Amino acid sequence: EKMADAKMQQQMQAAQRQSQKMQEMKMKREAMLKQILSPEANERLTRIGLVKPQMAEKVAEMMLRLASNGQIKSKVSEDQFKGYLEQINKESKPKTKITFARRRFADEDDDSEDYDDM
Repeated sequence: EKMADAKMQQQMQAAQRQSQKMQEMKMKREAMLKQILSPEANERLTRIGLVKPQMAEKVAEMMLRLASNGQIKSKVSEDQFKGYLEQINKESKPKTKITFARRRFADEDDDSEDYDDM
């Protein structure tokens, strides 16, 4: 029984360490985003995260990637941030295609009906 308790405790400690690492990574990410985003743009990202967490994640990843590649030289203004959002929206919107399949009935023929003689 002591072995089971010790193993359980080890698992709990490992989970706590994992959770702590995740928290540290999240804090580092947020600090990096604060460095590259203006306060307004950062606030907008936070609001997007409340409504669409996946979208906020995509935008944050893009911003960090651009910053690490040296493509962002100064703080991103809210207007620039909107531009990046639009770019991501265009990329992620599925192209909708509507096709109409007209069903034919057995008594229909392909010739057009001639109603002139009525």
